[in-house]
Amino acid sequence: MHVTLKCPNCGERLPLAITEPGASEAVASPEVVTCGGCRATIPLAVTAGVQADRTVDACPLCEGKDFYLRKDFDPKLGLTVVIIGALISAGFYWYGLDLIAYCVLGVAALIDLFVYGRLKDLTVCYRCHTEFRGRYTPTAPFFDLATADELELEWFAEAEKRWPASPPPAKAASGA
Repeated sequence: MHVTLKCPNCGERLPLAITEPGASEAVASPEVVTCGGCRATIPLAVTAGVQADRTVDACPLCEGKDFYLRKDFDPKLGLTVVIIGALISAGFYWYGLDLIAYCVLGVAALIDLFVYGRLKDLTVCYRCHTEFRGRYTPTAPFFDLATADELELEWFAEAEKRWPASPPPAKAASGA
């Protein structure tokens, strides 16, 4: 199973390969992870279901059991495609080519629908936004905004207790 954590201190994305308990020591599941951005040490609690790629039963970072499904697609890239399609369509509309402008929007929507249908789902933790990719059977429901609002606030309070934000590095004094 491939897991992508977000550092509670700096928000850096930390990709991990979680493996079965019998795997070689070089690729065994880690008990702690060090962030490459802020050097924070982050303890993990990997369950047997996650290690064996059978089920996502608990998050290794926050130990939460609330998850949702979403398509495995970067939302920023999707927004970029929509904006480019809208700008091209607006250009045709500006020059009075209404039919072509609407066709551009239709083609963009069809491309979006085609790509959306071909993408796999990934499981995401509501609290800390850890992403899970693997061969397991997804059992989580789709996103619920009310649940996300409640659990994200819980996680921010818990993360502040576990990993207090480190002060910014001191700037070196420049000699004049």
